[in-house]
Amino acid sequence: MNKQIEYNKVLLESGLFFPGPSKGSFILPPNGLILWQNIQNILKQKFVKYGAKDVSLPTLIPYSFFQKEKQHIQGFSPEFFQIQQIGEKKLTEPLVLRPTSEVLFYDWFRQSLRSYQQLPFLYNQWCQVFRAEKNTKPFLRNTEFFWQEGHTLHESTEEAQEFAQKIWQEYQDYVEKNLCLAIIAGQKSEKEKFAGALESYTVECLLPDGQCLQLATSHYFGDNFCRVMDVKFQNKQNQLQYPFSTSWGTSTRSIGALALSHVDNWGLILPFDVAPVQIAFILVKENEELINYYQEISKVLLFTKYRYRLYNQNKQFNLNILQADKEGCPLKIILGPEELKKGEITLIRRDDIEKKITINIIAKSEFEAKYFPLFEDYAEKLSKIGLEEYKKNEEAPKNWKNEIKPVNIKEQMMEGLKRGHKQGKIFRAITQARE
Repeated sequence: MNKQIEYNKVLLESGLFFPGPSKGSFILPPNGLILWQNIQNILKQKFVKYGAKDVSLPTLIPYSFFQKEKQHIQGFSPEFFQIQQIGEKKLTEPLVLRPTSEVLFYDWFRQSLRSYQQLPFLYNQWCQVFRAEKNTKPFLRNTEFFWQEGHTLHESTEEAQEFAQKIWQEYQDYVEKNLCLAIIAGQKSEKEKFAGALESYTVECLLPDGQCLQLATSHYFGDNFCRVMDVKFQNKQNQLQYPFSTSWGTSTRSIGALALSHVDNWGLILPFDVAPVQIAFILVKENEELINYYQEISKVLLFTKYRYRLYNQNKQFNLNILQADKEGCPLKIILGPEELKKGEITLIRRDDIEKKITINIIAKSEFEAKYFPLFEDYAEKLSKIGLEEYKKNEEAPKNWKNEIKPVNIKEQMMEGLKRGHKQGKIFRAITQARE
């Protein structure tokens, strides 16, 4: 089968992608959008460590903005989407659909920056960009796609260079640890660096066929863009100075890298951190007893951060397993009459079905046998004290006394303890299954 067809098939069957109505555009179905949102959340946590704040800038950019930076426009002009008229009226100045946002950010910075006391400016936006690609391929080359772009201003060149390299290191960590991809990281050559940058640092993914795919970049601009866009500030010596700037970004291309790298004959295999569904529940038979057992376990998981789902779209057990595998769910929990009878759950890894972790969530552990009776006695005493205090409360309205029963403290405490202990068992099993 053609590799391109196989790649497209993986994306479609996993629910990550659906082709858009125009060349190079795409729709993100629920699985694809959740995956991108998971990536956003991981990166947001990294950026916030440095004080970066999210902002949103316009999609339409006056063409004259790009003309101010000749080197920058040379790098992007063949890929511009231009709006020349609105209705029947021709525009005196074309508008450009955002291919990147440097010029917009610097126009904003020019109007906002006054003093060194405001620096550093640390901003990031999540948005869509548009580039007129001749040859398109889902997630790898698109005319419209999602990305993240950060832009910063600094008082000194050293601070700006250091920031660009820190973000570059954060990208490396994200690609290796969260996306589980092999990387090659380094500084781009003079010919390959970003238009207008003095230094460009790249994180490339090494694909199974030996090719490299650029996933993230971080750039140091010096004061290049600030001079062109006339961004200045008053320094500590009360003199006007150009600040030093950086930009850095990644995109939905990372989803394409996952689909090219993490696959087998059954479909996609997603890393646990970014998977839309981390744990797929599958019932051997859909009867009342098994549904109740699933609900019991899901109530325990409700208090964790795990993303789980019951796969029951199909009437056949094997088809539900196949659907979960196609969507790349890292872990499966299969529940059948045997598991119900024994009070067990078994976790199966998507990438290694031989690695199974079975735990009993009903049988008492040594901890439960030793400490639960003691805790139950304590809860019983608290419950009695609560009831006595309730009866003594003469200030409460009569109807309140008659209609509201005292809280069963013992029952609630024991229920919370048992649920917490089950949570611990399941959490340890999931952690073990992931190792």
